Amino acid sequence: MYKLDMITVIVTVVLAVIGYFMKKLLIVSDIFFMIGLILLCLAIADILLHASLMSGWFQHQRKGETNEEYQERKIDVHEVADRKNRPVHFDRFSVNSLVISIWLIICAVLVTG
Repeated sequence: MYKLDMITVIVTVVLAVIGYFMKKLLIVSDIFFMIGLILLCLAIADILLHASLMSGWFQHQRKGETNEEYQERKIDVHEVADRKNRPVHFDRFSVNSLVISIWLIICAVLVTG
């Protein structure tokens, strides 16, 4: 993934130089900023998908289900708390998306400044 990060840095620098010579810095800056925001949203979505936010939904006893079957199927409260109280999980994808998005947003600000 570091290879992808370096390729992104090189491509952004080349595009910024091309935009400078073609007098289209504002368009290049807008493109960098929008791609940075999209990658930031993808990183946040990836982090939240690993957060086990959907575990622990309340389950009702189904019609015709005995109490023993319901107790077997019911989610243990302590197990849900163990899953939800884990530290935040960062994948390689989310870390690289965050790094690239921060780089692109900083480049967008620097190009227009």
